[in-house]
Amino acid sequence: MPQEDIKPIDRSDYASMDEAARLKIIRDLRVYHPRFNRALEIMRLCHKSKTSGVGLQCAIIEGLPGVGKSELIKAYLKDYHEVTYSKDSTIRKILSAEISSPAKINSFVEDMLAKLGDYNPTSGTRGNKNTRLVELINDCGVELIILDEFQHFMNRHNQKVNYEVADCFKSIINRTNVPVVLFGIQDDAYTVIKSNSQLKDRFSIRFNLNPFGLEDNERVREFRMLLHRIDDELPFLERSNLADPAIFQRLYDATNGVMRPLMKLIGEAASNAIMASRDRIELEDFKQAMIMHNCLGTGKNPFAA
Repeated sequence: MPQEDIKPIDRSDYASMDEAARLKIIRDLRVYHPRFNRALEIMRLCHKSKTSGVGLQCAIIEGLPGVGKSELIKAYLKDYHEVTYSKDSTIRKILSAEISSPAKINSFVEDMLAKLGDYNPTSGTRGNKNTRLVELINDCGVELIILDEFQHFMNRHNQKVNYEVADCFKSIINRTNVPVVLFGIQDDAYTVIKSNSQLKDRFSIRFNLNPFGLEDNERVREFRMLLHRIDDELPFLERSNLADPAIFQRLYDATNGVMRPLMKLIGEAASNAIMASRDRIELEDFKQAMIMHNCLGTGKNPFAA
């Protein structure tokens, strides 16, 4: 890693910090990498499109389990999920929901109604519920709809798309003219989009939140830069040198470059080191972390060698 990529860190504050405070830093640790930030930019682009000159923009963000899709939604909601209450109305800028499995038209609409504060979301005919949902989206001033687990629009047993729910979803977009960002499992979620030509035209932005890889020098550099960023945030007197060749390859072998198991492994190892009063994470801490989380990532323990 070139020296210019390494920023000097003042770690002296950690010397006077107690164990509980340092462990809290580990628990709260969040590191946003360039592709994560790019996905946030896409969400902002869609959000602003309702009032922009380019017209309505909708996107689908895909990825394997654990790459950070749910964390991405949380990060965006933290910045923009503003709800304002008054005597006469509730203003909710973002409608965010998770699609249940298997997706059914009534449960889909009822979940959305409940999120918007409908007093009795299960009441009424299907048409009445749809109308109430459209009216609530408009009355609440919704500027962006975020739907997670979009692959549930497809039956995982027979791999058939539930066209009834998909058509209902398309109708809601058309009637409200509110931008939508979808999240789902890689390829499965986009299969639903491809099944409907109008949805495919709407969702012209497709972004894959890929795991990290070591296929070429650029991908290696990207992974090591991530590890440097994480190392910067760890509450130790010394750097743990996560991006060094002796460690980064093992971290990749243990997690396949998937963000969730990677952060869990580093977090467990860091906690071990803090409780052992060490000044940095040692290989033994990673070894014990992998023994504890023996189903993590690939299930291999490259730190045992």
